[in-house]
Amino acid sequence: MEEKRKTELILCEDDDLQRQNLARTISAMAPDLTVTELRDAAGLQRFLQKPLYEPGHRIYLMDIVLGNGENGIDLARFIHRIDPNAPIIFMSAYLEKSCEVYEVEHCYFIYKPQKEQRLKAALAKAMKQLEEQPQPLVIHDGTAVYRIDPSAILCMERVRRCTYITCRNRILKAREDLEELLKHLPDTFVQCHRSYVVNFAMTSAFYGTEFEMANGLHIPVSRARQQEIRQAYSGFLLKEEALC
Repeated sequence: MEEKRKTELILCEDDDLQRQNLARTISAMAPDLTVTELRDAAGLQRFLQKPLYEPGHRIYLMDIVLGNGENGIDLARFIHRIDPNAPIIFMSAYLEKSCEVYEVEHCYFIYKPQKEQRLKAALAKAMKQLEEQPQPLVIHDGTAVYRIDPSAILCMERVRRCTYITCRNRILKAREDLEELLKHLPDTFVQCHRSYVVNFAMTSAFYGTEFEMANGLHIPVSRARQQEIRQAYSGFLLKEEALC
């Protein structure tokens, strides 16, 4: 039987001594984690060029104030584009940074003088977030089988007997129809038209009669569904605001 891969924790800290001590502490505290040490933005960017063996199996522990004026919050935005499901834990010796972290989605903030008391809770929350992620969507195209991270899907279009699934970096074709696919997707996915499903989380605007997606694509909303979709989208936005 193939050995199950461990969850990987990416530790980005520019102070060598602090990084090494923290890596040892984490390894002792959470032996199921594999710790990878990085010290700057260049190292992180090189690391992120490596392919993910499976989405949602990394946790990032980011110092906010790095050397050469680098900012861990800016790097977190870059991480979210490459590895969108990964929980990010921020840490800083500067308490005022606890307000700035709300500029980007994150899992936990650790004030460095309290890291011994906070680290275990932060890791537990990050692991729980990974466990609660939606299961991959399985689709079929002829003899090919694909497993897709739902958060990477922007929208879906049914054309004759095929469903075209638009993801961040590719379009896939599936034999499953929209109704069948919706059974296996989170509630952010809504059918806005007989032929279209959109992922609210990947929209950039709603104009009443159509959605604009994050990639600039425009998806129509049928007249019969406009009021229903407006209410559902308003509920999504309120929920999203409450999480910020």
